Amino acid sequence: MEQVGLALVTLLGIPIGAILNRLGTDLPARRPPRRPFCPYCGRPRPWYQWIALPAYLTGHAHCPHCGAAIRARYPLVELATAFLFGFLYLRYGLTVRFGFFAAYTAILVLIGITDFERRLILNVVTVPAMALAIVGSFFTGHITWKGALIGGLVGYLTFLVLALVGNALVGPGALGGGDVKLAAFVGLITGFPLIIEAIVLTTLAGGATSLFLLLTRLRRPKDPIPYGPFLIIGGWVTLIWGMEIARWFFGL
Repeated sequence: MEQVGLALVTLLGIPIGAILNRLGTDLPARRPPRRPFCPYCGRPRPWYQWIALPAYLTGHAHCPHCGAAIRARYPLVELATAFLFGFLYLRYGLTVRFGFFAAYTAILVLIGITDFERRLILNVVTVPAMALAIVGSFFTGHITWKGALIGGLVGYLTFLVLALVGNALVGPGALGGGDVKLAAFVGLITGFPLIIEAIVLTTLAGGATSLFLLLTRLRRPKDPIPYGPFLIIGGWVTLIWGMEIARWFFGL
């Protein structure tokens, strides 16, 4: 039965990934989600291309009208979502915690899409996400509601200070309000004190990646680097393995 459940949950991740792709395209354009269409010719995609992964696997990854290829982001997001859902099922089973963690994961994937491609972290995503995280703190059992609220406050205030200092030293765009709200969401799902671990992991990931890009001259010192993806990685890793990492680090 566990293998059947794993297969069903993993397969479920593919259409959910397709929905995240649609939202990641339409929400930054300030339009309601609509039927998938070709961004080059503007014509609707046929039903068999609404989910990109099967279209790729069957050799139908091009617009039948203009011949433009479906962007690789679409099947990759579907694959990643399916893999992450399958992993969460193996770790937590078909439980309430799995349900909330899968929802948190989907939200982080969506935020990653819009921030990486458009440098936008939208209130229409983060505000409902924070409300969901507060509700989840009563049911998942991994944190208390007080720990969630303190974690959210610490994340928010930490990144608010970083945004103010960064914008003063580097200029507008160092960190935006979306990053601050994302930090609050991460704090709400990881709780206190694990939000501190999430911030440390975020800083390490962001610093190492920025240094690599600068040393390889793929980025110049003043080129903007989206910080949201690093916060997403640090937050998700802390959500799943936060206590294990803390015990390992402190030798407990």
